[in-house]
Amino acid sequence: MTAAAFAKGLLALEGELTPILVQMVKSANMNGLLDSDGDSLSSCQHRVKARLHHILQQDAPFGPEDYDQLAPTGSTSLLNSMTIIQNPVKVCDQVFALIENLTHQIRNRMQDPKSVDLQLYHSETLELMLQRWSKLERDFRQKSGRYDISKIPDIYDCVKYDVQHNGSLGLQGTAELLRLSKALADVVIPQEYGISREEKLEIAVGFCLPLLRKILLDLQRTHEDESVNKLHPLYSRGVLSPGRHVRTRLYFTSESHVHSLLSVFRYGGLLDETQDAQWQRALAYLSAISELNYMTQIVIMLYEDNTRDPLSEERFHVELHFSPGVKGFEEEGSAPTGYGFRPASSENEEIKTDEGSTENLCPRKAPDEPDRALQTSPQPSEGPGLPRRSPLIRNRKAGSMEVIEGAWEEDEGVEISMYTLNPLGVILGT
Repeated sequence: MTAAAFAKGLLALEGELTPILVQMVKSANMNGLLDSDGDSLSSCQHRVKARLHHILQQDAPFGPEDYDQLAPTGSTSLLNSMTIIQNPVKVCDQVFALIENLTHQIRNRMQDPKSVDLQLYHSETLELMLQRWSKLERDFRQKSGRYDISKIPDIYDCVKYDVQHNGSLGLQGTAELLRLSKALADVVIPQEYGISREEKLEIAVGFCLPLLRKILLDLQRTHEDESVNKLHPLYSRGVLSPGRHVRTRLYFTSESHVHSLLSVFRYGGLLDETQDAQWQRALAYLSAISELNYMTQIVIMLYEDNTRDPLSEERFHVELHFSPGVKGFEEEGSAPTGYGFRPASSENEEIKTDEGSTENLCPRKAPDEPDRALQTSPQPSEGPGLPRRSPLIRNRKAGSMEVIEGAWEEDEGVEISMYTLNPLGVILGT
């Protein structure tokens, strides 16, 4: 339904979602693209989670050995969160006390006659809100006194939801609960997908190998498929090669698959960061990202220059673009910024455009509103084979998992966008 709603907005379609769902969206359950290799995942993930829980159950400040064990990749966001936490058990004690205080406040509000008919966001009642938090209060601290670390992401999701949507209640302590639970979640969530580079890559392949194969197949089909869908003349003005076919695929998938795909890009040896300054900057940006939020997306753009030799590496141009989604509750200026939609290469700081330049595909954003971008190579010199954007869409039944297929993207290009589904809601907007 999320994919259908996105398609309706993207294509400016009228009517109900059901016909769009039937015509344009295919569920991943039909072809196993969201399936994972359970056997290979179970042993590695269990080892990782056991080690993670052991480290976070120590009632002592983090020492150099803990940093080596928990953050061997040197992730900037992970190191920052560990600095905030310092003693994980003490922080869990604080989080639990804040949850107890929160449930106490909700019970008091329920006894207030003025709150009898109070309805919260999406018609939730105080009773339902209390149930949410009471369950977390019961489950987080076990009878042994130890904390169930796996509940930390749920605590963070709940307090973020209430701060954002139910802030008018004026509940005390939610800001501090948000700060502490986010610091814990920023350690637990990414590290559940592997602590070392080798573990992250092993778990990533176990999660998204079928999806990776499908992406590769789609990229190859773009080159091989001759069922042409051309640009409409109304939308082809300024396009150097309006007769060439275009294809777009959008995948709506789980957070686990987005984490895994990012791990493949980061640790799979795609490029040598010691030899490529632009890739080094891209990895540094990913390292600073603490959270994959609503509308997190990875975009793969493939271009073909028909003027080049078919066997030449210059025949194709691939770009990777990434956004961690909407901004969270970071203080102003604390969120990392990217380098723009198509940053100028480090070798050429002057932006030069012409009629065939990819720099003209979209207007540059203001400096305080940068898009996040990862590119696999410095921007090449633009030539006649690189096209412009078109808003035209074609409607046809898609042939892959939860996919919408269209032709709004570049002349002779393919775009695959992957959006996370947050447990507290679905994606709205384009």
